[in-house]
Amino acid sequence: MGYRWGIIGTGHIAHQFAKGLKICSSSECYAVASRGMETAKRFAKEEEFAKAYGSYEELFKDPLVDIVYIATPNHLHYSLTMEALENGKNVLCEKPFASNLAQVKEMVEKAKEKNLFLMEALWSRFLPSIIETKKLIETGEIGTPLILQAEFGIHPPYNPESRLFNPELGGGTIPDIGIYPIFLSLLLFGEPTEIKVVSTPAETGTDMSTAIIMKHQSEKISVLLSTFATSLKSNATISGTEGRIELKRMFHTPTRVTVLKEKEEKEREIELSYVGNGYNYEAEEAIKCLNEKKIESNLLPHSFSIKLMELLDKVTSLAKGSGVKTEIINQGE
Repeated sequence: MGYRWGIIGTGHIAHQFAKGLKICSSSECYAVASRGMETAKRFAKEEEFAKAYGSYEELFKDPLVDIVYIATPNHLHYSLTMEALENGKNVLCEKPFASNLAQVKEMVEKAKEKNLFLMEALWSRFLPSIIETKKLIETGEIGTPLILQAEFGIHPPYNPESRLFNPELGGGTIPDIGIYPIFLSLLLFGEPTEIKVVSTPAETGTDMSTAIIMKHQSEKISVLLSTFATSLKSNATISGTEGRIELKRMFHTPTRVTVLKEKEEKEREIELSYVGNGYNYEAEEAIKCLNEKKIESNLLPHSFSIKLMELLDKVTSLAKGSGVKTEIINQGE
């Protein structure tokens, strides 16, 4: 037994999280809610959850639910997080945290007001590969880091009604897959001082492909790309004055990390130990925070999610239409 989890939504990510949750300590797969009872019952049976609800409100009102994982389409993240917090539930909400910066700030303020745990479910942040990469950079493994190159490209069937392309559902590459390269840049290089964006739109007006170049302090540069137009290798490389670190395909998942030093002839693969499907790491972090009675994670604090959403807002704004758009951010050097 342990913390009783309630899952909001029954899509692919909800199933993946449920599978990861099963190997977590101090966790109980307790309840799931969908917009229809039959869908909820199927999910509960398949993932071995005790309770199924045919509405989100019923789950929020269940006094036995300790923490809620929100796995709905992007446009519902804000409203459902606020409803969960109002009902006294701790919340782990899928990325992107909300639709814009103002919503994220409201969510954070509500969590503070209610003294409840709130964290963005950006699972990559908690993976051993990302933690090790950050450590390697901070300890000078590749000297001074200078260039980050990160891409994420998939080629889904074009469906204007799907969550990937429908603007009313928060569609577009930037919030769905572009968030991963942007997150990595913010984590490793910090906030940018200058942003350049080139983007091509889908017929629905959401972005189909977006390229981003960001300049950071200390002359660091990020080159980022996301697309639904074609499949990419989806690797990430951090290059420094003494070598480079590579996160292999797909860099946002449990993956291999290799280091190539300038004075060495062969790549060196970093030994990493993975358990579960990767979603268990974010759940374990949430559990750790609950045990310590924290309302935010040290690894992914509210302030980071605020900065990330601010970046997503800026990139999305610059990506409107086509052509090159530039924003100079007055942060100085």
